[in-house]
Amino acid sequence: MNRVVVLLTLLLISAVVWIMDLRRRLQAAQMRGDMYRDISTRLDRRVAELTTQES
Repeated sequence: MNRVVVLLTLLLISAVVWIMDLRRRLQAAQMRGDMYRDISTRLDRRVAELTTQES
C-alpha cells in the first residue's frame, strides 16, 4: 500500500511539472507570435511609406 502511495505521488508531481513546462512553452510561443506580428506590421508600414514616396 505504501509503495502505491509513493508511486501515485511521484506521478502527480511529474504531471504538475510537465503541465508547468507546457504552459511556459505556450507562453513563449505566444510572445514570439506577438513579436513577429509587430515586426510584420512595422515592415508593412515602412513599405507603404516608401511606395508613396516613390510615386
